[in-house]
Amino acid sequence: MQRRTYARATPANRIFISGCARSGTTLTQRLMRCFEDIFVHPPEARYAMLDMLDRPESNLVVKRDARGFAHLAKLPTSIGLIYCVRHPFDTLTSSHPQTRNQRRFHVTPQRWLTEYDALIRLKKAQPHRQILFVRYEDMIGAPDAQQDRIAQSFGLTPRIRFSEDPDNPIRVASLRKWERNEEFRTYLGGLPPAFLARVQRFCAEFDYDMPISTPTVDAR
Repeated sequence: MQRRTYARATPANRIFISGCARSGTTLTQRLMRCFEDIFVHPPEARYAMLDMLDRPESNLVVKRDARGFAHLAKLPTSIGLIYCVRHPFDTLTSSHPQTRNQRRFHVTPQRWLTEYDALIRLKKAQPHRQILFVRYEDMIGAPDAQQDRIAQSFGLTPRIRFSEDPDNPIRVASLRKWERNEEFRTYLGGLPPAFLARVQRFCAEFDYDMPISTPTVDAR
């Protein structure tokens, strides 16, 4: 079948969703369908997929794949970036159906560090890049306000409010589970001080609190 090519008056608005696993990237990907004139690529993929999509919509969205961190610093400046963040303690104590039989928690400390280091490399490589950081907690607590931020950042028009989406998987119970689970708190408290120092730096950067029970470490 011959591939159809759509003629555009202007280049498509390309948006890439990135962030550590279990930090709201899937939720954000799903909610992006609430805008008008938009195509959200269903599978996870590298940002190069945005150049391969032959679609009539003016706005194209791709969510990073599991190895997206390895290429994040090379993200073309012409591609807009939504970077999802979540309190590290929730990310580190979240399970996933794909790995539930392999380990207790989906995101290992090493995976979390790798993702955070990739973000730091991107900011160093592209110091003037505009990054729209979306906190998972804000998406859950005030989804429509986050929709307005996304719309303003990328010139999008809402088709339906995030909070009114019948397929919206927003779950308030997913917030701060580690505070209510002794097993989670024990696991987190036993993480190496050097790792917790990095967590502390992340929390300071994205305005998250650190539990009083966490050992005091040098965050530099």
